[in-house]
Amino acid sequence: MFKFQTDQRHISIGGMSVGGQPGRRRTMMIGSVFYPRHTVVLDPREGRIDRERLRERLDAYLRTTQGCGCPTGLMIYAESGKAARAYLEEVADRVPGPLFADSGSSEVRLSFLKHAEEMGLRDRLVYNTVNAGLADREMEALRERPPVNAVVLAFNPRGDDVKGRIYMLDSGDDLIPQGLVATAEELGISNILLDTAVTSPEMSAGAALRAILVAKAKWGYPTGCALHNAVECLDLGGLEDPREARRHVDSSAVALSIMAGADYVVYGPMEYAKRAMPVAAFADMMMEQSVRDL
Repeated sequence: MFKFQTDQRHISIGGMSVGGQPGRRRTMMIGSVFYPRHTVVLDPREGRIDRERLRERLDAYLRTTQGCGCPTGLMIYAESGKAARAYLEEVADRVPGPLFADSGSSEVRLSFLKHAEEMGLRDRLVYNTVNAGLADREMEALRERPPVNAVVLAFNPRGDDVKGRIYMLDSGDDLIPQGLVATAEELGISNILLDTAVTSPEMSAGAALRAILVAKAKWGYPTGCALHNAVECLDLGGLEDPREARRHVDSSAVALSIMAGADYVVYGPMEYAKRAMPVAAFADMMMEQSVRDL
């Protein structure tokens, strides 16, 4: 296995720890909630939900997290500022750990910050993401009131290999004025998490795994990815039972990420916790045993 010479940063968000030497810490597992077509959502613009169904899903999720002992976070997707607040109100008191602000709209992402501050959740909210495509308005809003925690996304439209991802973080690869790590640091973000930007197998998803090693060696920030994205794009149509096959491949994606040194894994819908977290617990155990003499 491996041990990084660069000091590895441990950070705590919402009482959950993430970061450090592989095998010396548990891997944070991050699942999504209120995502598009999530069956608990009744009106995505208004943020209206089926509370009973959500309660059942959260109870099952919490039983799994407690049984496996994984540090956890939730990725909250919202389509409007009103929905963002409603969703924070629904889950903040029910689950521990970081709450990741996710939306296709910069206005909604920024509204998460506003609502979190009003609700006393600023230290738990993780802005998702600081990336090469941030518009001037969003960047200026972040500069005026930086989030405590943020994910920095290594996606590089110029190159999907390891170098492309690292160049985006380090220098901006001549696409933006400076590297995204320096941008996040200059914004005053206290807790930075690096995401090595998995898209599809055709766009070198596997390179994101080696980029985890390079990023941790270079900066020491907690680093992870969502290899689940590549699984979702995988063509398994030629198999007898593609849905069953995808479930197994998805579970393997968790183990692959952890064996590559990931500090956190984004595994998809929170309902997948029941199959992702036992794999993570086993992979963490194997990593711990493998580095005992390092």
